[in-house]
Amino acid sequence: MKQNNTTKWHKLDNTANIFPVVANKRMPNVFRLTAVLKEEIDPVLLQQALEETLPWFAAFGVRMKQGVFWSYLETNKAVPRVQEEKECPCRYIDPFQNRKFLFKLLYYQNRVHLEVFHVLSDGTGGMRFLKAICYKYIQLAHSEAFTKQQLATTYGLVGADNTDDGYMKNYVPRAGANFKEPTALHIKGEKLPVDETNVLSGLIHVEQLKAVCKAKEASVTEYITACIIYGVYTEYATETSRHPISIFIPVNLRRFFGTDTSLNFFSNIMVSVPVTGCGLQFENVLAQVKQQFAQKLTREALEKKLAYTAGTEKKLAVRLTPLPIKNMIMRFVFSRSRNGATLTLSNLGVQAVEPIFEPYFEGFRFLLSTNTKEPIKITAGSYKNQMALCFNSLVSENRLAKAVFRILAKEGISVTVESNGGFHEKM
Repeated sequence: MKQNNTTKWHKLDNTANIFPVVANKRMPNVFRLTAVLKEEIDPVLLQQALEETLPWFAAFGVRMKQGVFWSYLETNKAVPRVQEEKECPCRYIDPFQNRKFLFKLLYYQNRVHLEVFHVLSDGTGGMRFLKAICYKYIQLAHSEAFTKQQLATTYGLVGADNTDDGYMKNYVPRAGANFKEPTALHIKGEKLPVDETNVLSGLIHVEQLKAVCKAKEASVTEYITACIIYGVYTEYATETSRHPISIFIPVNLRRFFGTDTSLNFFSNIMVSVPVTGCGLQFENVLAQVKQQFAQKLTREALEKKLAYTAGTEKKLAVRLTPLPIKNMIMRFVFSRSRNGATLTLSNLGVQAVEPIFEPYFEGFRFLLSTNTKEPIKITAGSYKNQMALCFNSLVSENRLAKAVFRILAKEGISVTVESNGGFHEKM
């Protein structure tokens, strides 16, 4: 078992600097990754798996400290505790009530949940950590099914110790650009209390989905984005709506720049469709989405965004500004930028596990925390022939989710609806 005896530290990556400044109970900036196994979880073995896996993952075994000019992360020598899930997902993680750790490992029946404060990592980095924990758990729970060599191997460690700041490593100065987005249409509705959330997931038949996307000459993410925009349009736009429906889509930069860090390394594109006149048809929405993906999802366009965000940190005046003043400025800038998105769609893509562990996994889920400006956030991810399209919402009703599922069902795509109350329904 690897030991964590030395104290190491690393700076927050370029994107992570904003999260501790704005995080609170109404904006927790927490995401949840879930591994659905085929058996009920033994918490004792899960605790052992966590303790044996964590020392390999430098991005997660840390606590946050404040320096004079920047916050930073240093080795946390405490032992994190596995907890049974008893609260709603993606709640604010208070480090003082969590042994200073900025993640939680939870379990419920046959599910293992990893909740992560975004300052540590993104969905890609978090999924690696979760899978590695589950691999170790399965080895402990089913030792008789593996050879001695397999039991002695720690699986899922690719990139585990890489804490490079991908933004600064790939920074190349570029001409200035303005990425300020116009005010978007916002979803209204009766809000739930701050300690409650409404989760509805559609389990989608992947081959049927791919067939529809192929017929429409669209990628899966393009098609799902169009479905969401059209769902917002049909459910929330009116004849007096003046603002576009704008979907914020995180983009994994590892596949564009080759830096396989365990820290955050993502950018985003904003896909916007105007609704003036209320005469939109789905095919027109899809055409606009495809055009914007083609324009914005390129290395050149993402390099400009990376240069814009990382370039600010490079400025001498910014580097020499004391942390309390930096935080005040970042909080102000962030508050002015919050009106640009209707909601977020984050697609983690196709997930796979080590072949020897496949018999033990049923699937994966992914959730993002919401906030008052974006009361609904949507996530997607596939495992084998099932995509989980998950809606996490502060709004009490499920109009948007049901509208999207109806669009899919109308195309002949099988959708099973799963709620956080245990409700299942075929569409």
